[in-house]
Amino acid sequence: MFVETTRLIIVFLATAGGFTLAQQSPGDHAILGATLGAALGYVAGGILGRLLGQAMGMAERRIEQASPARLLAGTFGAVGAGGLALLVGFPLIVLLPPMIGWPALMLLVWIGVYGGAALAGHNAEGLLAIAGLSTRPLVRASPYGATVEEGATLLDTSAVIDGRLLALARAGFLKGAVLVPHFVLDELQAIADAQDPVRRRRGRRGLDLLDAIQRTSGVEVHIIDDEVLEHEQVDAKLVALARRLQVQLLTVDSPLQRVAELQGVHCLNIDSLSEGLRKVHVPGETLRLPITRQGKEPGQGVGFLDDGTMVVVVDAAPLVGQEIDVRVTGNVQTSIGRMLFASMAAED
Repeated sequence: MFVETTRLIIVFLATAGGFTLAQQSPGDHAILGATLGAALGYVAGGILGRLLGQAMGMAERRIEQASPARLLAGTFGAVGAGGLALLVGFPLIVLLPPMIGWPALMLLVWIGVYGGAALAGHNAEGLLAIAGLSTRPLVRASPYGATVEEGATLLDTSAVIDGRLLALARAGFLKGAVLVPHFVLDELQAIADAQDPVRRRRGRRGLDLLDAIQRTSGVEVHIIDDEVLEHEQVDAKLVALARRLQVQLLTVDSPLQRVAELQGVHCLNIDSLSEGLRKVHVPGETLRLPITRQGKEPGQGVGFLDDGTMVVVVDAAPLVGQEIDVRVTGNVQTSIGRMLFASMAAED
C-alpha cells in the first residue's frame, strides 16, 4: 500500500511536470509531455517507493531498539537543529536562483535535522538530566540505548544471588560490560528487606556479591536506568530489555531461559555451564568415593563425587559409611544432572 501510494504521488507530480515543460516548448505537445511524464513517474515511483519502504523498515527497527530517553532527546535535537538551519539558510532562496537555492536550503535543513538528532541522542541522559526530566538523576547514566558494546551481558536477579557468578568473574570468564537494570536492584532490595530470614540473607548476599563483582578487575558493571513500562513482571522486563538492547541474558532460571530463547534472546545459564564442566567418566574407569546411603534397589549403595555427581554402586549397601574403589560401568543423563553406575572394583 505504501509503495502504490508513493507511486501515485510521483506519477501525479511527473505528469504535471511533463505537461508544464511541454507547454513551454514550441508546438502543441502538452498531451505527449504529460503522457511521458506519467510513464516516467510510474517507473520512478515504484523504485522510489520500494527504497523508501526499506528505509522506513530499517528506521522502525532502530526505533524499537532505542531507549525512550534517546528518542525524546533525539526528537528535540532534530527539531531544534532543523529549525536553526532553516533560519540560517533562508537567505539562500533569496540570494540564489530558485533552482539552486531551494535544493541548497533542503540539504542544509537535512544536515541540521540529522546532526541534531545524532548529537542529542548520544547525550540523551545528560541532556534530560539538565532539563530536569530524569526520573533518577543520581543513578549513573548509561550509554546503552542503541549502540551496545559487543558481548555485553544483562544480569537476572537469580544470577546476582547465585554465589558462582563472583567465582566466574574472578576467574576471568565474565568479561566486558555487565548490565544490571535498576528494577533488578529494586527486586534485590525487596528480597533483602523480606520478613523471611532465608530470603533476607539471600537478598543481602546478592547485594554484597554485586558489590564484589563491581570491584573485580576486567568487569565493568553498569547500573542502567532503562525502564520497560509495558511489562510489570521482572522476568518480562528482562526479556524485553535484552531484545531491545540486543544483549545476552545471564540467569540460573531455566523457565526464564526457555521463554527468552523463544523470543530470540541468547541466554547463558550458570547451571548449564556447571553441568558441562563436570569431568567425564568413561566405562572401565576406577574411582574412589565414600558410600553415603543405600539406593532405591536392594543391595545398591549411593555415593557422590567431589563435583556432586551421583554414583550408584551395585552390591555396596552393606558398605555405607566406608570409602571404596569402584569401576564405572555406565552413565545416564537425568533432569538433575549426570548419574553414574558402577560396581565394586575389588570384585572385577
